[in-house]
Formats: sequence, structure tokens, C-alpha cells
Amino acid sequence: MSDIIVQNSLADQVYDLVKGQILSGELQGGATIPEESLGQRFGVSRTPIREALRRLAEYGLVVLKPRCNATVYSVDEKEAADIAKVRLALEQLAIDGIDRAKIEGSLDSLSRLAADCQYNFGIGNRAALFEKDSLFHLELVRSAGNSALFQLFERLDAKVQLLRIAQNLDEATMGATIAQHVQILKLLRNDDREACKNLIQQHILHESRY
Repeated sequence: MSDIIVQNSLADQVYDLVKGQILSGELQGGATIPEESLGQRFGVSRTPIREALRRLAEYGLVVLKPRCNATVYSVDEKEAADIAKVRLALEQLAIDGIDRAKIEGSLDSLSRLAADCQYNFGIGNRAALFEKDSLFHLELVRSAGNSALFQLFERLDAKVQLLRIAQNLDEATMGATIAQHVQILKLLRNDDREACKNLIQQHILHESRY
């Protein structure tokens, strides 16, 4: 049993490392995952590495092919545009279902995640920023109380992570986008859903080519 626990712990470490490298842009779309160097770094066999890569493939960040090295999933411009449109539709649908009572029930967790986004932006940790931004929007959609909608949005999450990387926002645009979290919450507390839906469109598309 202890051997299994150790293997799982090592797989978790590899998973966290590679996921962080992908979300930070250190490993870009189409790049080969350096399995041999990962094995040397952690002093492990291929088993925990392959387990970590399998989980990343299930999440949607990695592509596994038989007898080939794993590669980072690559998003082209059309797919990025499609992801943005679907994400926007789902988040606006969620906002239609959020009333003042529902947002008050989620306000503490949403405010904390908004602050975490600001903090990680401030220290320049884009991988952590993307993780916290993802959690903010997942919690926002969860607040609508529509389990089918939340499950759809949850499945889209890995693609949204890749969209964030593909958009490659400059620091000024990224900062302005992250600052919009507070305004989104304020509009929902004021029950101004139409203004919030407009802001969400701005927030997701942020005047990029998408």
C-alpha cells in the first residue's frame, strides 16, 4: 500500500509541475513533454510520469499517442474563437440565473478568488493566476444553481485554460481584465444582470482578435 501512495504522490508532483509549465507558457502548444528529464528530475520510473500525463490528457492539456512522446495540446485561431463564443454563451446563461440571494451566498469565495487573481497577477505568476481565474469563473457559474450548466462549463475548463494561453494578453490588458472581477460581483449584487452580461462579454473577449 505504501508503494502505491508514494507512486500517487510522485504522479501528483509531476502533474502539478507540467500543468504549471503549460499554463505559464513555458511549454507551448505542440511542444514535446520531456519525459526522460522529468524522470531524472524526480528520480522515478515512467509509471508515475505516465500517470500524470494520462491525467493531463483527460483534462485536455496534453495529447497522448501510442509509441510517441506526449505533446502539449495546441489551439489554433478558429478553435480559440469557438471556445470563446461557447464560454461567453455559458457564462451569460449563468448570469441570467443568478439573483441577489445566490450571489450573496457565494460572495465570500468569489471575493477571495478575485483577490487571489490580483495577488498572482501582481507577483507575475501567470500559471497560478490562470488557475485562480478558472476557479473564479467556475464558482460564478456554480452560483446559478443549474447543475447541467455547471457540468458543461466544468468540461470546458481545460479549453478555457488553453484559450487564456492562446490569447497571450499583454500586462495592461491582463491587469484590466483581472480588475473586472470586482465590478462583475458589484453588478450582480445590484441585480444588474444586463450590465453584467455586457461586462462578461468584454471580460472574455477583451478586445482581442477573438
